[in-house]
Amino acid sequence: MAFTCCWPLPATSAKSQLLQFKIFRSVLLLNAFLLFLPLLYAIHVHWNDAENVSKAACMSLALVHIFSQTFVCIGQYDNLQKLIEEMKICFVTAKPFEKNVFQRYIDKYSLFYGLCTAWFYLTAIIMILGSPLISEPFPTNAVYPFPVNYEPLRSIIFIHQTFAGIQCAANASTNIMFAFLLLFATARFELLMLELSNVEDNETLIKCMKEYFVLRRYASNVTSTIRFLVLITVIVCIVACVFAGINLIGKQPFTVKVQFLTVSATGLLEVFMCSLPADRLIDMSEKVMQGIYESKWYDRSLRFQKFVALMLTPQSPIIVKISCIIPVLSLNFYCSYISNTFSLFTALRIVMIDDED
Repeated sequence: MAFTCCWPLPATSAKSQLLQFKIFRSVLLLNAFLLFLPLLYAIHVHWNDAENVSKAACMSLALVHIFSQTFVCIGQYDNLQKLIEEMKICFVTAKPFEKNVFQRYIDKYSLFYGLCTAWFYLTAIIMILGSPLISEPFPTNAVYPFPVNYEPLRSIIFIHQTFAGIQCAANASTNIMFAFLLLFATARFELLMLELSNVEDNETLIKCMKEYFVLRRYASNVTSTIRFLVLITVIVCIVACVFAGINLIGKQPFTVKVQFLTVSATGLLEVFMCSLPADRLIDMSEKVMQGIYESKWYDRSLRFQKFVALMLTPQSPIIVKISCIIPVLSLNFYCSYISNTFSLFTALRIVMIDDED
């Protein structure tokens, strides 16, 4: 994520570090913008060519993703910083058994998210290295309003577009930050559930309940901070998959189809990276109170048993949602997302067959 500047600096950072951070972020945005304009011009020039329009549109969407996600992260900078700082404090002060739970989550999910990051950068490399194989001078089909077929301008543009592709891969990796925060909240709910299962007196029970409400507040802050970032990811990915599908189902060379197959796979993978931890958070935040039922509450006082009866009242889960767009971000939503994407593919195929006829 170094080429996104979305991960906030520590609160203890010096003013010079913060200034360097902002300058670097501005340079990255400018670099993306300098490619965005030629891509829009390419869409205008090749308006009647479905292949070139879809190529320019997919890359333009990736750049729009960079712009929108960066600006939202700027607006949520303080919230993200607070959430991450609290997470660091929790890691530092964690007890041995708590560290074991955190380590179990790391062991379970680190390989998957590591492979996702590798896939994003591999996709960018395929798009970059695929251009010579299909006799294209540059990784994208951007059109410039001036001659670019001479050196050193040609090499400068190639390097510029290559770096922009790496930016897109880094931007896709920001989903790991969302997943990290969601899984951290899930792990804390699991720790609370384990603590509740060992409660023996009223004082400890009251302490656990206070911790429960603090944890719900933290998890709610996480979901409210990242929900618009998730919305951007979902919208960009589904539109990119549609444009990529035009080339997948059309009569294109094999190398072109491979390039856009990786784009489609990336779009599906990005949404799954957000849906999986959100689904785990829903499940754990909903059943956290089952921990008290697994304790020896039946051997405690009548007052303790009344507390337990109240605590077993069904609790609303912590969810990521956007009204009228994302009802609940979960694996069920991801399945509907895939279904809608394939439905659009089918509709596109029918339209293209009718045009050929």
